[in-house]
Amino acid sequence: MLNPIHKIINSSYDSQNVKSKILSINLRIDGLSFVIMESEIIFNAECYEWQNKDWEYATQQYKEVFSNNSIFKNEYKRVIVILNTRENTIIPIKYYDKSKETIVLKTLFGIDNFVTFSSKLKNEDAILSTAINNALNELLHIVFPKFDLFSYSSFFINEAINSSEKKGTVMLNIAQQSFEIINTKSKKIIAHNYFDFTTADEFMFFILSFIKQNNVDIESIQLLLSGKISMDSKIGKSLDKYFPTIKQLQKVSVNNKEAAFEGLKKYTLIANS
Repeated sequence: MLNPIHKIINSSYDSQNVKSKILSINLRIDGLSFVIMESEIIFNAECYEWQNKDWEYATQQYKEVFSNNSIFKNEYKRVIVILNTRENTIIPIKYYDKSKETIVLKTLFGIDNFVTFSSKLKNEDAILSTAINNALNELLHIVFPKFDLFSYSSFFINEAINSSEKKGTVMLNIAQQSFEIINTKSKKIIAHNYFDFTTADEFMFFILSFIKQNNVDIESIQLLLSGKISMDSKIGKSLDKYFPTIKQLQKVSVNNKEAAFEGLKKYTLIANS
């Protein structure tokens, strides 16, 4: 049985009285986290992690968590599901064709057994098209009679665009062994990509390669960090060595129980606005 690695329960939380609250779930290929919120208050939250790079296996893990936790059997004001996947692509609206989404994503990622969903990016004439595994999609519809599905990347990209400066901004979302990176300038997308890494040196190689390929002036751009990254870690110190201007969007705090859910809380509030 899976056990959460992080868990918080508000002293005023009543599991029998949640119809006025929002259940928001973040699904990653290597884990799951959820928050139960009302306004900006987290009443209950849990985070699970596992080592995995396969959506079929991840779906079995989700199924176990959903089956063994009564939280997912309650009725909520709204259920929000945020899928954190790299299997998405940005398509200019003038080239977007709903009927060809599946072909485009299959060609780009070499995947099968999926359905697609999409969202309009703010301040851009572009669509983010995302793939969701068939088994996972079916599981969600079985567990939740009604839910709203979002791509984590859509929030990340929109946040990067809103934070963009005239001289240029590079924004990172750092996970356990992967990261999402976007280069923006004057609130326009220049480049967007994902990378897997196993060491800090490999991480920096991919970052600097992305910078070079996109002709980014490392001395003048602003580097924004999203995700759980300590500036005292080897990765943090390496970034500090190369980038003069760094801003952390999510502070790492071992004393703050809600730190592990800060990103999900922020994007839940945006999704519900």
